[in-house]
Amino acid sequence: MKKLGLALFATAVMASSAMAQVFPVDTASTTTITNVKADIVAWGVVFIGVALTIYAYRRIKGLVR
Repeated sequence: MKKLGLALFATAVMASSAMAQVFPVDTASTTTITNVKADIVAWGVVFIGVALTIYAYRRIKGLVR
């Protein structure tokens, strides 16, 4: 049982350090509501672009047939 607990703890420590390298956080700056709003708008534009691209692809594919 001790080995399982140690293995789980080691996995959690390694995962957290790996995530810290993938998603670096700048502790000097703080996230503001303005930044969050800008990110939401940017992701919305991306999702709308992807949806329109898929729609156009299907529409053109249907016209070509």
